Amino acid sequence: MKAVILAAGRGSRLGERTKDRPKCMCTLGGKTLLDRCLDTLEQAGISRSETGIVTGYRSELFAVPGVTYFHNPDWERTNMFHSLTMASSWLEQETCIVCYSDIVFHPNAVRALMDSTAPLAITSYSGYWSLWEQRMENPLEDLETFRTDSAGRLLEIGQKPERREQIQGQFMGLLRFTPQSWDWVRQTLRQPLPKPADKLDMTTLLQGMLLHGFPIQTIPVQELWLECDTQQDILTYEQRFPQVLRG
Repeated sequence: MKAVILAAGRGSRLGERTKDRPKCMCTLGGKTLLDRCLDTLEQAGISRSETGIVTGYRSELFAVPGVTYFHNPDWERTNMFHSLTMASSWLEQETCIVCYSDIVFHPNAVRALMDSTAPLAITSYSGYWSLWEQRMENPLEDLETFRTDSAGRLLEIGQKPERREQIQGQFMGLLRFTPQSWDWVRQTLRQPLPKPADKLDMTTLLQGMLLHGFPIQTIPVQELWLECDTQQDILTYEQRFPQVLRG
């Protein structure tokens, strides 16, 4: 099984930290986000020779030995999904774990995706509310809807919630595509969507797939997960989770 890391963005909300480097090369607890991602994938059983990185901003700074590189030359005007299509040659041929490069996650989350038999599976973080309370005053202002049925099939994702009950977890930026579900993506793109393909974020794509009848399996994850969007996120995590970040 292969892995595709999406690392094309600058991460402008990190301010001066990304003035001269991609978001994934910012450090958290003394280690870059990209290195954390690569190490976690290796711990889960995916070697660097089976890993691809989609670059964009400051692509010349990437120098990880053994990986395959894909490049999004239009990174500045496109969104996450367009970056993922740069790795279509892999996604069309074999099962791939796809992960964002600005997250910290446990190898068990990757192992759960690897063990899934669903054509398309995503992980969701169960401890989202406590995490968002540490990141901001009103979690509902930033969180998105995430609803599943009793079997864990996704019902809704990525909408603006009105109440906490509409949020049963949070999308972690970790997915598992098979060639079958990548074909579902192509079929979805032929249907009306709220945004053009080059502007699609991942949750808008997933919601569109749901609306067009394609099943998405969710896998709840208990182990700590962090997303690094702002400078305050970095400072908060280094203060609140020093032992985890040293592990």
